[in-house]
Amino acid sequence: MPVAMTKKERELRQKFTQKKQEASNLLDEGKSEEARSMLDEAKALQRQIELMSEERGLELPALDEERNFVPELERKPDEEPEQRDILTATNEYRDAWFKVLTGRSHDLGEEERSMMQRVLKENRSLSSGSDKDGGYTVPDDISKEILKSIKELNSVRNLVRVVPKTAPSGSYTVRKGVAGKLYNTAEKEQIKELKNMEFDQVWYNVKKFAGFMPAPSELLNDSFVNFVREIVDWLSESAIVTENDEVFYGKGGETNVEGIITSGKYKTLKAPSVITIKFLRKVKNQINRGYRRSAVWVMNTEAFETLANIEDKNGRGILAEDPRNEDNFLLFGRPVEVYDEILTDDKTQKTHILFGDFKRGYFMFDRQKFEIKSTDVGGDAFLTDQTYFRGIERFDGKVVDPEAAVIVTDLVVGEDAKVETPEQSADLGK
Repeated sequence: MPVAMTKKERELRQKFTQKKQEASNLLDEGKSEEARSMLDEAKALQRQIELMSEERGLELPALDEERNFVPELERKPDEEPEQRDILTATNEYRDAWFKVLTGRSHDLGEEERSMMQRVLKENRSLSSGSDKDGGYTVPDDISKEILKSIKELNSVRNLVRVVPKTAPSGSYTVRKGVAGKLYNTAEKEQIKELKNMEFDQVWYNVKKFAGFMPAPSELLNDSFVNFVREIVDWLSESAIVTENDEVFYGKGGETNVEGIITSGKYKTLKAPSVITIKFLRKVKNQINRGYRRSAVWVMNTEAFETLANIEDKNGRGILAEDPRNEDNFLLFGRPVEVYDEILTDDKTQKTHILFGDFKRGYFMFDRQKFEIKSTDVGGDAFLTDQTYFRGIERFDGKVVDPEAAVIVTDLVVGEDAKVETPEQSADLGK
């Protein structure tokens, strides 16, 4: 039964409308800075209203339901988490955050100091190690800019499904299998159960990944815009390296994510000494047709160059240019994604090729927040007139559907690679 809107929510909605109108008026008057401030206040109110609206829609689960069961099947990939930390989305927090990181903690007011201590305490509670672990959460707008910068680069976030999570651990309901045909059922006839779909609970526990960057103290005296640009570039570039390596090669367990290649959960095929069109077609057909519709090939540059040398009997390369995207290629009609984080063994010159629907087969559970702390006295920072910034991100990764992908092992690349010649090639259309 729907719950009525509270008086406080109605008041917030009125304030939101007023702030939005005031921002519009300021823009018309050419007062951009004042308009930006007013829009930020309106956004903070909007988030509060959204949370209240979600809270009204919550219903108490039945007593016999699993405690940590949260149905999230309707959640779209990469959408905002159910709960947002309103604090880190405010102008007040962003100003206080900038003061702390640039060594001006003495300028903090009492409320600002209390606010920053609260955030630091919450982040420390996520760490199982030293009480000094953790840092100050990057303001929401800057976090979003970092995430946008990551996705614009060659990130595994574009390959797998990213599930935003606010809790450090928990369970997630996953639908496995592919859809099949419904049964032809007469009126009043008992409806048969579809056997091709099943649901499972995947447990996640976000891991902490951290590092530090020395920065000249002059940067702290620069503008807020330049300071933020450096932070965004540093964290996004570091996150790319970390996430790509962990998602492909994570060792699992308590401290690492479960890697796609190292998990051992996907079906594998050992590459033959001579790579042929017939073998690659066999790889494609290892997974169900329902997965193949959205599947992609994943390989490093060396594997790409090896496959580029394979031609059919008419002398046509099996890697076809994608007419919709310049500099992109297709293999049997499916996109080819190049990730040089996929390693080639220096001694054997062997590597892996992946094929599958990884948005169905692998989930990255991401807090979508970054933490930063700074010091000008730790290590040799004081002697070198530098400030050290410690960056932290937290995520986990899990194989959720082993049937969604296949991995080719022992593929020889480089000078020792052997591929089928046009005279030997089978007709590509067969």
